[in-house]
Amino acid sequence: MRLPTLVVLAPLVSFAAADKLVVNVECNTIRCSYLDGRWHSAFGKYFVDGKDGCHDPPYVPGLNDLCLDWALGRGHFYFDNQRKRCLSHHGRYDQPDYVCPPNTNCFRWTWDEVACTW
Repeated sequence: MRLPTLVVLAPLVSFAAADKLVVNVECNTIRCSYLDGRWHSAFGKYFVDGKDGCHDPPYVPGLNDLCLDWALGRGHFYFDNQRKRCLSHHGRYDQPDYVCPPNTNCFRWTWDEVACTW
């Protein structure tokens, strides 16, 4: 018996279409600044505000709500005519690809799309 191609490729398509957010963060002895967030999707990369709280990202087509809770490491977002989708940074970060200013610690946090449990 031969499975239709669509059935075999469906899991690959849903995995490839997962969105993520990458935010560069710079911290000094007083506070942290959330810089140049980039939304990554199957349709391209877009600038977004990576700060704590809810935002209406103007540069991502169809994305009308993005909420990030840095303290809990979770967030959610809504695209037009879609259900709530969720993000988590899982405490995962890397070094950014730029030179960090003096007396500052720099991190690149990746928020991956996950199943919504909140």
